[in-house]
This record gives sequence, structure tokens and C-alpha cells, in this order.
Amino acid sequence: MNTEEKKENLESLQEENNTVETNSTQEEESNLEESNGETKENLADSQEKKIAELNDKVLRLLAENQNVRKNQEKEKEDILKYGSFNFASQILNLTDNLDRAFSIFKNNEKFKDKEFLEITNGIELIEKELLSTLEKNNITYIDCLNKKFDPNFHQALSEIDSEKEPGTVVEEVQKGYMLHDRLLRPSLVNVAKSSKKEEKK
Repeated sequence: MNTEEKKENLESLQEENNTVETNSTQEEESNLEESNGETKENLADSQEKKIAELNDKVLRLLAENQNVRKNQEKEKEDILKYGSFNFASQILNLTDNLDRAFSIFKNNEKFKDKEFLEITNGIELIEKELLSTLEKNNITYIDCLNKKFDPNFHQALSEIDSEKEPGTVVEEVQKGYMLHDRLLRPSLVNVAKSSKKEEKK
């Protein structure tokens, strides 16, 4: 083999080597790009998951905070609304005593004479003012006479003979009161007795 042929072979080998190197480099670059692309996608997915988790946590915390705020507002309302419950219960003892005093004056024939008229009128005014004061403080009287017995508002002491329908409140022994929509004290009552025929049924 002469020098020229050797030179040509050498050049040919160099070209092949360059081609192989170029292809190898291109493949490596392509693989690297693919790898980088996959890594970027994975990072993006991971970041999206973290953002979603954080958003979920924030929403849950906001919901919990709102519930706590609602509960606190409800407690405040209840304190304002029913905070005087114990005081109202105690004031009813005074009301009962005044009622008893008023009934003595009202039922005593002696105080119906003209000379006691001013006293009787004064007592009636005090009674009206007392009821008005109770109502202003959201303490309302439970009207129970001739109403159907209701265990939510009435407490039965006994059953008595009556011409009224069985289960009807025929006597009020002690007045009952409500504080707003809450029972402050049930009415103590006597109820019309069931007839024997009905009892047998």
C-alpha cells in the first residue's frame, strides 16, 4: 500500500470517527434533554402537589377559624340572652309573694269598700307594673288555664274531677314563666281527670 492510499484510509477513518463522535454526542445531548425534560415535569408535578396541599390546609384552617368565630358569637348571644337566667329565677319568688298579697286584697270583701278603693287601685297598678317589668326583661307568663296539658310547659300536681275535657288544665297552683324561648319555670297545675270509660279503653 502506497503513501497516498494510507493517507486516504487515514482520512476515511478520521471521518468515520468524527461521524461516530458526532452521533454519540447528539445522542447524549438528546438523552440529556429528555432527562432534563422528565426532571422538569417531575418538579412541576411535585410543586403542583405541594401547592394543592397548602391550599387544602389553608381552606381547612379558614373553615375551622370561621366555625370557632361562629361558636364564639353564639356563646356571646346566649350570655346576653340567658345571662340573667338565675336572677330571673330568683325574682320569681318575689313575684309569687306579691301575687299572694294581691290575691288577699282582691278576694277580701273588706277591701272592696269605697274607703279601700285607693289601696285596691294602687295594688292593681303595682301588679301591672310588675308584669310590664318582667316582659321588658323578656320574662313572659305562661297562660295555661283551660289549655291542653303540655309537659314541656306544665307540671301536673294532680288530676281532679271536672266537666272539662280530660287533660285540660283546670287549676293553676303556681304561675309558670319563659325567658325568651327557654322555660324559666313550669306552671304547676291540676288537670281534669280522665273518665272511667276512657281509662278502661
